Amino acid sequence: MKRIILSVAIIVLNVIIGFAQKKINEGIITYKVEWQPAPQMQQFAAMFPKELTVYFKGDSAVTAVKAPFFNSNTIVNAKTEYQRLLLDMPMRNKKFSVIFTPDDIEQMNEHGPEFSIATTTENKVLNGYKAIKSTITEKKSGKTADGWFTNDIEIPQNSLTLFFNKSAGFPLEFSSFQSGMGLKAIVADIKETAVPAGIFSATKDYEEITFAQLMAMMGGGNR
Repeated sequence: MKRIILSVAIIVLNVIIGFAQKKINEGIITYKVEWQPAPQMQQFAAMFPKELTVYFKGDSAVTAVKAPFFNSNTIVNAKTEYQRLLLDMPMRNKKFSVIFTPDDIEQMNEHGPEFSIATTTENKVLNGYKAIKSTITEKKSGKTADGWFTNDIEIPQNSLTLFFNKSAGFPLEFSSFQSGMGLKAIVADIKETAVPAGIFSATKDYEEITFAQLMAMMGGGNR
């Protein structure tokens, strides 16, 4: 349990910084990423993308992944709990769309990471923003990593940051762990700019499937 004095200090600090917080309503985030794949995935490590792009507007955000054998857009709206995956597989000439139901999301959360964040007093400037160092602990595995969060800006959560409590601030550098897979992400750039038209929707050539069908396609059964 955190000491009462430290808790009060953090709350006061967040309030003070919050007065200068800038809300960015629309823009693009570029992440540099490093993967720590599970042993059975090591042979595919070279295929993992080294950069991810997030487009956001209002409360919605889409994480775009471009890889050798597939492209995907993961759309989330944390406020409405809306989640959708658009999966493009050029080699199979297939495009799939999955709109996750509340039951699907609950099932994913059961298998997803559960983080706790312990704030420290160490700080530095990243990308022009004052960042505070925190210790990130994934409760299910016990793994820990350092993270850097800022309260200088307010940006909607995306699929990479959805599992972090917003009270810690916006993560500029962080690690995530899930199903034996590790990911370290560093914000390389944040641009306040218009996002591409139609980025939060699917074209008519996407086939709608269920989460169960997607898992079956990936050999995951009905987990």
